[in-house]
Amino acid sequence: MTRIVLAGIELPADLQWTDEFTAWKVGQQVRTSLTGALIVQESARQAGRPITLQTSRDGTAYVGPVNLPVLRALQANEGETRVAPLELIVPAHNGGDRVFQVRWRRADGPAIEAEPIRFAVPALDPDYFSITIRLMTV
Repeated sequence: MTRIVLAGIELPADLQWTDEFTAWKVGQQVRTSLTGALIVQESARQAGRPITLQTSRDGTAYVGPVNLPVLRALQANEGETRVAPLELIVPAHNGGDRVFQVRWRRADGPAIEAEPIRFAVPALDPDYFSITIRLMTV
């Protein structure tokens, strides 16, 4: 597969997964007791791996931009409340695909951020946008 697919929406395969190699399996909570002692609690996480997909820049060229219809489809999907998770399919490093069950991650900011590559009013279907998509595994 040469594309990333999120809930049936095809995205460019060259969106950068910015936190793919960031450690996430151990959760930690740190607080201070009434006496001033530091209390650290750690536990293994079963889910909640962050998946941030983002358009990147190589000099003046954008890598992985999306056009307006794709951006609108993502925004419509993000705006729906749902019980079931979304399916995310990404290309594997050595061929094949990896499949994740995900939800939109809104705790770290907006689930979708978009910025036009070339600002024009009104935005038209062929216009491209630099995007950041925040997800987490469930």
